[in-house]
Amino acid sequence: MKNARPSGTVHLVRHGKVENPKGVVYGRLPGYHLSEIGRRQAQQAANHLKNRSIGALWASPLERAQETAAAIAELHDVEIVTDERLIESGTQLEGIGRTWLAFATSPRHWWRLRNPMKPSWGESFDDIKERMTDAVVDALASAAPRDAVIVSHQTPIIVARNGLTRRWGPPWRGPTRCDTGSITTLVMEDGRMVDASYFAPSI
Repeated sequence: MKNARPSGTVHLVRHGKVENPKGVVYGRLPGYHLSEIGRRQAQQAANHLKNRSIGALWASPLERAQETAAAIAELHDVEIVTDERLIESGTQLEGIGRTWLAFATSPRHWWRLRNPMKPSWGESFDDIKERMTDAVVDALASAAPRDAVIVSHQTPIIVARNGLTRRWGPPWRGPTRCDTGSITTLVMEDGRMVDASYFAPSI
């Protein structure tokens, strides 16, 4: 994180469910849009935030995040700021099926799974934490004194929350939830989290 001690309220929104009929790891691949359920989840997230005073709405450039942000923007007089730092985590497994059977039948990818703590298959968690927390600091500064909304992806959101709350470890450790369409709200004071809440759509 930059040499900053962020203050303010940030809502970390995971995009809604994606249309993925082939069940692949889509990562940063283009063309993956919200499904019908995903659009409903995005609308529920927008409704959850409708009474908040939103000063900044930042989103990953990927379609599913932009579509989720658009649902939120409809209820607030704020433009979507597209920020590359909020993009999905980089992976060398794009296009592979998401089941263990798919990995078992793709031996050329086995070596990439050698170190899940880094992880060895793509962008490091340290790099994700740096770019995400920097973006949060900038979004909060842009929104002040109102709330900031950031629309991103599962792993970046969990890593950002861990970084802001000074928790260590890969994103799958611990009880942290990040369902599609969910909102993780953090209240920061001088770099310290003083309150947190979690919202998940009912579908």
